Amino acid sequence: MAILSEESQVISNYGCWYGYKLANDISVDETATDAVDVRNARSVTLFVESGAGVSNGVVKLETAMNLTGPWFVAGTVTTNAASTGFADTIGGGDAGLPARYARARIETVISGGTIDVYIAVQQ
Repeated sequence: MAILSEESQVISNYGCWYGYKLANDISVDETATDAVDVRNARSVTLFVESGAGVSNGVVKLETAMNLTGPWFVAGTVTTNAASTGFADTIGGGDAGLPARYARARIETVISGGTIDVYIAVQQ
């Protein structure tokens, strides 16, 4: 799996924002996305968009110091409705930050449909 799209914005006197689309139409248990660089992040947000028919499933936000892990579960999104957005954010002082990398991993199969996955990094 690869980063499907990326965008960024520099905000004067405030910092930077980076957004990554990491998965499109996935549902299989234990599917992990590619990792993104979250060095110097003030916050990291996992966004999950559920498709038509989705009724259940769990996606974890994981962080690590190395691309090979070990991976730490820093956040959780439970999908429980179709055509809906879900998010979880970790910030300074939360377990899992600071870290070097972040990724998403389906922990419980997405029932009834598929999801798209994004990670946003605020520096």
